Amino acid sequence: MKKIIILLALLLILCGCGKLQEQNKKPLVLEGDKKHGELDISFPEPYPPDVTLSFAGCGDNIMYYGSNRDAKKSAVEGGREYNYAPFYENIKHIIEDADIAFINQETPMAGEDFGYDDYPHFNTPRDLAYDLIETGFDVVNLATNHMLDAGTSGLEETIKFWNTLPVTTIGGYLNEEDFNNIRIVEMEEIKIAFLSFTYSTNGLRLKAGSDIVIPYEDETVIAEQVKKANELADLVFVSMHWGSEYNFKPNATQKKLAGMMAELGVDVIIGHHPHVLQPVEWIESGGNRMLCVYSLGNFVAEQPNDYNMVGGIITFDIVRKDGELSIENPLLLPTVYYYNRSFYKNSVHLMENFTEEMAKSHGLIYYGKTTTVEKLRSYVTKTVSAEFLPDYLK
Repeated sequence: MKKIIILLALLLILCGCGKLQEQNKKPLVLEGDKKHGELDISFPEPYPPDVTLSFAGCGDNIMYYGSNRDAKKSAVEGGREYNYAPFYENIKHIIEDADIAFINQETPMAGEDFGYDDYPHFNTPRDLAYDLIETGFDVVNLATNHMLDAGTSGLEETIKFWNTLPVTTIGGYLNEEDFNNIRIVEMEEIKIAFLSFTYSTNGLRLKAGSDIVIPYEDETVIAEQVKKANELADLVFVSMHWGSEYNFKPNATQKKLAGMMAELGVDVIIGHHPHVLQPVEWIESGGNRMLCVYSLGNFVAEQPNDYNMVGGIITFDIVRKDGELSIENPLLLPTVYYYNRSFYKNSVHLMENFTEEMAKSHGLIYYGKTTTVEKLRSYVTKTVSAEFLPDYLK
């Protein structure tokens, strides 16, 4: 009898389990959502993976007579007519290693039909562009006070030429549509918009009827472009050709525009034009923290003063952590541009590696001037806060 009772109990349990399984097969109904009948369980999107991208930015790249002559002499048999690659050999590892590398290409490249020329109206051999790309530059700025040196047609040819190359070109736009096509560099699912503006074109103007757009530093235009860029990208970097030549301090216009852009949500300003270094600083406004590099000084330029030989490569990290983006670890790596008294051996050097012997043999001698390593370093330490400088300058 006990066995029969136990068997009956087991049978009832099994039947109950079967019913429970059948019930579990039915869709669950969320109270208040009987219309749809099924429970919609959604989970928050997972954060994209943490990642760090590296950035390197360089200032004015200007080719004078001696630079072009040196590049022509350095040409390799079977290669291009001009070889600028040796100019960048000593810093190439920094540019190559950066995930994104920027340079301000001061001088136009309209092509040989316009005649190669240097100061005061530049037109640089296009071979330079190929050497810049092979050095590792990814973003090239064309908006400078010299961009119209070869005229309206020269600027148009310069823009068209750069647009054929595997780089992101900013600052030169063939028409309004091109101007409003915000340049975006995307890496690791991070979109960075690059904008560009210049304070002047040295009084030169576009020919009447030209469709080309030159991005002058107009507050209204800047605000409109930044707004568009913020809608399209995660970060906004702005190249600014601005400031007073040979002045180590930002002027009132630079300060005003920098404050405005910080408030608008710009993340980084990369400044150039003064031909000397200017400060680096954080600007906070409206909950935004912006890195402002007022001027990177000269990168390549055979100018006659030792302070014109001092420039810098700004490096920093673009960090995504727990879904949040930030600019971290900004560091200015000071550089010295060298040429000998005959205007040969043009090359960029990290200041850390620049020797007294090199200072004594510098081409400044041609102008009756001299310099020392200590003096060159003082231009950096008196201008840029120690928090942005390598240890050997602190």
